Amino acid sequence: MEKNLNSKNIISVVILLIIALTSIFAVSNVASSSKFHAKTIKALDEKKVTVMELTAATAGTSTAIALIPSDATTPLANQIIKLSSYLLIVIGAIFLEKILLTLTGYITFTFLIPISCLLYGIYLFAKKQFLRNLAIKLSLFGIVIFIVVPISVKISDLIENTYQTTINQTIEDAKSIKDAAQESTNNSSKDGENTTWWGEISSKVTNSISSAGDNVSKWIEKWENKLSNFIDAIAILIITSCVIPIIVLFFFIWIIKIIFGISIPTPNTKKDN
Repeated sequence: MEKNLNSKNIISVVILLIIALTSIFAVSNVASSSKFHAKTIKALDEKKVTVMELTAATAGTSTAIALIPSDATTPLANQIIKLSSYLLIVIGAIFLEKILLTLTGYITFTFLIPISCLLYGIYLFAKKQFLRNLAIKLSLFGIVIFIVVPISVKISDLIENTYQTTINQTIEDAKSIKDAAQESTNNSSKDGENTTWWGEISSKVTNSISSAGDNVSKWIEKWENKLSNFIDAIAILIITSCVIPIIVLFFFIWIIKIIFGISIPTPNTKKDN
């Protein structure tokens, strides 16, 4: 009976060794390659372009508001330009997700899975229950961190598609100022005039206010609405880029604890008396 048990353990160890070697020399190379994550990387790049366009829009809008000859518009211009700092957080989160895509695949299949196989192999002979539990925890943790970014990006895309019209409209509204200024610059170039781009913006804004009877309050109300649009667009990007990945990670940990009955230690976990 003991001989049969040892034979089964040896066969199990051989299988674990094959899994570990396959994980290191085959799966790891695929899971950590950019080609394997091409779709996810493309989605992140598209999101980065949107964020960069929104950043340029906030800068252009703030500049246009600052050119309005009224001190009442200064706080509004400052508030809009401050929004760009939040967009930097989003850009940082996007770059972090791109790094984690390949890094988590390498860590999981080069280290975590092989170490789990080693610990489980030792458990087969030592019969120490904590080795078995640790092996399972490591393997599950590796799988979770490997799939959390692609899944969170997919969920983020679904949410962003719902509000993409709002984001695009916000960017287009802000771009209209630059387009109008560029058109004025092109026209003056044809006439042989030497006028700066910022001078064209200033002239256009000033003339528009003058034609409106110098009613600055209407301009303030108009740009306050644009500020609200910027806040909505940035809030969507922060949620999809920063909040969703964290929620997905904790969701998988919760699922693991329920399905497998594994108690994953957290700072609030209390030791049993």
